[in-house]
Amino acid sequence: MQVQVDQKSEIVNYASEKKAFVDEKAIDLLKGQKNFREIIDTLLKEGIIFINGEAVEKKLIKTRLDGLETKKITVENKGFKPIAKEHDGKIRILSKYDVTGQSKSEGKTENFLHYFRRKFELLSQILKRRQGLSPRPIARVKLIPKGNKVDVIGMVLRKWVTKKGHVGLEIEDLESKCIALIIKDDIGTKGIAEKVLVDSVIAIKAVKWNEDLLIVKEVFWPDMPVRQAKHVDTDFTIASTSDFHMGSRFFLEKECNYFINWINGREGGAKEEEKVGKIKYLIITGDNVDGVGIYPNQINELVIKDIYKQYEEFSKLIEQIPEYIEIVICPGQHDAVRWADPQPAVPKEYLPELNKRKNVHFVGSPGWIDIEGLKIMMYHGGALHDLIGSVGYLNSEHPEQAMIEVLKKRDIMSTYGMKQPYVPEREDYLVIREEPDLVYIGDMHHNAYGNYRGTTVINSGTWQSRTDYQVKLGHVPTPGIVPIYEMKTGKISENYFVEKKD
Repeated sequence: MQVQVDQKSEIVNYASEKKAFVDEKAIDLLKGQKNFREIIDTLLKEGIIFINGEAVEKKLIKTRLDGLETKKITVENKGFKPIAKEHDGKIRILSKYDVTGQSKSEGKTENFLHYFRRKFELLSQILKRRQGLSPRPIARVKLIPKGNKVDVIGMVLRKWVTKKGHVGLEIEDLESKCIALIIKDDIGTKGIAEKVLVDSVIAIKAVKWNEDLLIVKEVFWPDMPVRQAKHVDTDFTIASTSDFHMGSRFFLEKECNYFINWINGREGGAKEEEKVGKIKYLIITGDNVDGVGIYPNQINELVIKDIYKQYEEFSKLIEQIPEYIEIVICPGQHDAVRWADPQPAVPKEYLPELNKRKNVHFVGSPGWIDIEGLKIMMYHGGALHDLIGSVGYLNSEHPEQAMIEVLKKRDIMSTYGMKQPYVPEREDYLVIREEPDLVYIGDMHHNAYGNYRGTTVINSGTWQSRTDYQVKLGHVPTPGIVPIYEMKTGKISENYFVEKKD
């Protein structure tokens, strides 16, 4: 929600009229609260004249909890008969691609060495299946006569621009390395250099220039095979959402409650009930809570400063979703798991009540599931920031395009050593070994959809209004929009729980 510039003076003036004193911390918490007068009046009735941040925070938490308790006794729509309730869900967690409970890294040099070797092996195997490629080990390049064509597969070790404006790549396989040059005026490789990132595994078609220098003619990524989108014969649908940021003062509580009422069949007429009644699955892709200490001065933007209480409220919210809906939840950077990819699932200690429910499933990020025969990858999206920052034509308002670049590379990790950290696990959970039918992402707070070679990419937006940090970045989120995916047709429809804007 957008706070008016003069709201601080409104709060101070109102408190002064009531002969009350409000400190700076309390003012920060009251900003953005439309009912700040009501909160001040309530505290005064309780005998609190000196209103500090702690008193306001307790009142805000109590108001939220009281609201949640009231919602629990909301009268059900007796005429609502969802068809999804009459069938068992067909869902399976693909744990072999999930780091949860399988992290074995010690952070030693040999772990990193093994990780990058394994990454090269997995991606080079995919590349070797590409038609039209006849790759040779880099060590054999020296034996090829000058001017001859040659194909090689390698990991990009270095990338630089030469004095003449060409792009140099140092690439290596498990035995040797060489230099490959992308000529700046070569029409055949125009625009390719920007897409090639350090640590990418690529194949190149080249011409040998001298003993260890190749002139690049074509670049190939592991990529997805060309295929038709897969649909399944069911009338059930998948709803998806992301980035609740529970505990933030920017959390859209009213709009989120509207969503909860809607998914319970308590909003809209018969047509809306029919749509809601087909929802059998709900995907939630991370940043379930706002966390504590995630970024500088975050404490001033929290109405709940205890991580356990944040999860407690998130849990109460999810518990209001009908039990016949299968819910899958992955973590994000704001959740109580490690920041680095791959992230394990949110630990049970934070969400004990949800872990007791048979219809709630927790996976890591990335996490893989099979729903009704559709292979689905869930990933919150931390690595996409580095990718967007490295490739000029990508931006955060089109996260689906960044995810498509990831699918081409078949690797979630962009470049090691940038902002997003990575753990060198013994098994590489960031390589996309299979072709997903659906990919769900979050993090960017922007609804977006795309299709690439039979894979549908869905970013499900957020339940957090525009933060001060986003204002500085010029980023405009699209909160309160829930997409629904029809498994039979592949059609996506949007459901607005905020005022619809062009």
